[in-house]
Amino acid sequence: MNRRQPVPFPCHGGNDMPKISNTHPLWAPYARSLLRRLRQAEAESSFDPDIDAEGERIRPVFGGKTPSAAGLLGELEHSQHQDSRDIEDMRAAGIDGYAMDDRGSDRPKVVIAPDKILMTLRLAATFGSRERFGSALDQRACTVITGFEPIQLSGAATAIGRLFLPDGWTSQTRPPRHRDSAVLQLLRPTETGSNKITEHAIAKIEHEILAALARPYPLMILLPDTASLPANLRRVLPPALQLPPIDREIMLRLLGQTHSATGKVDRTLITPLLPENDALATMDMPSLMSALREPNAPAAARKLAALLAPMANASSDMTLAEIGGDSPAHRAAADLVADLTAWRQGTAHWSELSHALLLSGEPGTGKSVLARAIATSAGVPIVEASFGIWQSHGHLGDMLREMRRSFAEAIQRRPCVLFIDEIDAVGSRDSADRHATTYRAQVINQFLAEIDQLNRAEGVLLVGATNHPEALDPAILRPGRFDLHGVLGRPSLQQIRHMLRRALPEAGEADLQALAREVAGETPAAIDARLRAARSAARRAARCCDAAWIRASLPARDPQTQARDRRIALHECGHAIAATRLGAAPVHRIQLSANGGATSRPHLIREGTVAEFEAELTILLSGRAAERLVLGSISAGAGGGEGSDLHLATRLQLRIDREAGLGVNGGAWLGPADMRRLSPEERNRVRVRLDVFERRARQLLELQRDRLEKMADHLLHHRELNEEELKPWLADLGP
Repeated sequence: MNRRQPVPFPCHGGNDMPKISNTHPLWAPYARSLLRRLRQAEAESSFDPDIDAEGERIRPVFGGKTPSAAGLLGELEHSQHQDSRDIEDMRAAGIDGYAMDDRGSDRPKVVIAPDKILMTLRLAATFGSRERFGSALDQRACTVITGFEPIQLSGAATAIGRLFLPDGWTSQTRPPRHRDSAVLQLLRPTETGSNKITEHAIAKIEHEILAALARPYPLMILLPDTASLPANLRRVLPPALQLPPIDREIMLRLLGQTHSATGKVDRTLITPLLPENDALATMDMPSLMSALREPNAPAAARKLAALLAPMANASSDMTLAEIGGDSPAHRAAADLVADLTAWRQGTAHWSELSHALLLSGEPGTGKSVLARAIATSAGVPIVEASFGIWQSHGHLGDMLREMRRSFAEAIQRRPCVLFIDEIDAVGSRDSADRHATTYRAQVINQFLAEIDQLNRAEGVLLVGATNHPEALDPAILRPGRFDLHGVLGRPSLQQIRHMLRRALPEAGEADLQALAREVAGETPAAIDARLRAARSAARRAARCCDAAWIRASLPARDPQTQARDRRIALHECGHAIAATRLGAAPVHRIQLSANGGATSRPHLIREGTVAEFEAELTILLSGRAAERLVLGSISAGAGGGEGSDLHLATRLQLRIDREAGLGVNGGAWLGPADMRRLSPEERNRVRVRLDVFERRARQLLELQRDRLEKMADHLLHHRELNEEELKPWLADLGP
């Protein structure tokens, strides 16, 4: 087949070209030749912002005067127009002598939009050399480049077609009509004008790629990180080149075009003024454009550093040490930070580490705070998302696109933490709610695919938060997706004292201990709200907000409150004593709070025997039995919403009868019960059976009544007892 072979760019200067210093990247000579083409195109007003009017073809810049050897030497970074002694004096005064021409002006001869220069430089760094780009023009070569923002695709395609292609070549979005044409098939999805790629655009580019693969012409595909091609198409395409992020080297060369009459800047002066590469990689365009409005390169570098410094240091998120948590979830978070640090130091392989944590717990227990603390403690950025945010962008296609965007951003910013809040909003494909099942299945399937892709991209810790882990699809919870599960409960007294010590650094230990007991059992969010309210009140009263002021601002414990608290203490101590007597030990902690109490203990059902089920039911109803035993009446404390004693006991009894093959239905499996549609027989049986187990619990506690009352009084005073503090009360109560 007669077809024009790839033509290399003309190489001017020959052997007179000096060697590039090792301090400059290998792509620097290539970038200089491309920038010459860009300046020529801009000087002739021939650099169109997009593909030509027909939307099909982009031709390279033609002709132009060949630069002299002296001109090429003058483009090198180490050459300057000023005397070396003058350069040193100007540098000491903060003036860039390299940027000034013979007349002392630092204004560029041709004004070029910074985004065009940036795209040219980043593409030059992507290919690295004229030869490597030339290999992409081989007859059946296929090149994929990712890492673009959707809004950058048009400019990238134009830059490649106008600046990178040799003379005589053309880039087209459609297969050429003539077999002897030197044509690069250059494909990209089109964005909507709002920096978004629609599902329709993705489907269209898939069709165009398949058509282009069948033609014997070189193919180049530009894709945003948010675009997800089908797996069968990804499998046949080559590994993608990644558009490099903006760094100091690219910024120095950008400033050489925007703030220099010579195409150079004083690197010794400018480099220390620029932000670090990590900050530049996440720079937003408003910050860059604002900095480039400064009159010279040093001022622009200082402005950019000032704009990005708050972004790097604005986080007021606490570290894990500042949180001071001691729960299994906090320990799992600390392990993730340690593992990520080891991976970054090269002492651990990513495949050896757990890198996903699901946090669950009631609202206000600090799931979001803990996720941000992981990122802060590890010293990496955090990308935050939620299903609610994704859904707010529109219909299913918009939601999936935004989901992909969040995952792509995390991969681009790695090492980092990707935090997905309210993850239970995705639901489950097995949900009894059959409304929008197809929609839910597509969302979950895409979510699983994104997690799997994230696992292959080393350096991203995935953290999810949910109030209802039981509502999640089992495929999300399986090992390999979320390896670690951590439950966040109410904070311990130790953690509360730690919180108060941070808020009241001048307070004594006795004051902190007393104040911690007053707010024990509350969520971190509730405690923080109380502290804010106390500070506001102190400011209005022109008083010092110390521990005494905060204690005085708390609701007073009147006789009715004290009576209620004693009932709760009896209830929780009844659970603890029954659990120890029946083998659900050790009891980890008992807490009282302003609105209830909690007992933390192991679940008793291990082998699934009838005896274990009945013992667990007895423990669940022992709080209610303790109230009746000591006070002669019961309260609604065992009831309430999901997770209450009565809810768990009712569910467990129905499970025995309907699912475990141990109850009234013999070996039949009838499936989980719908609590809203229980038959009269099931309701009566549950009522009778729960009465039986409450009586059993009362009989068990009658033998320990004195212990029960004294232990409740002790708990009432201290508000919380941990496992060590419970030993004197429970150690001699063997099963």
